[in-house]
Amino acid sequence: MEFTIKPRRALIVYMHSMKQVRQLKRFGIIQYQSRKGRYVVLYMDEAEVPAMTAKINKLNFVRKVEPSYRPDVAMNFGERVDKGFFKPESNAFPIDDED
Repeated sequence: MEFTIKPRRALIVYMHSMKQVRQLKRFGIIQYQSRKGRYVVLYMDEAEVPAMTAKINKLNFVRKVEPSYRPDVAMNFGERVDKGFFKPESNAFPIDDED
């Protein structure tokens, strides 16, 4: 038996009221819910995202659904440092040799 990692994605579901949060459990795993911001972060498999987004959007207590863009962002910042993205200034502090 081999362990394989399934690609997952978060959906941010903005709601009119937080009373129906339990109804979202059937679509995926609820990772976080904000009562003040009235949104829920819901995790599910990557393959199910388009179909489930359409289903969740049709619910009457949902304002909008946004996918998380974190899997699409390149998280390797080491290459950007080498290319000069965060390049420090070479003569930021002058050195006084007289002291």
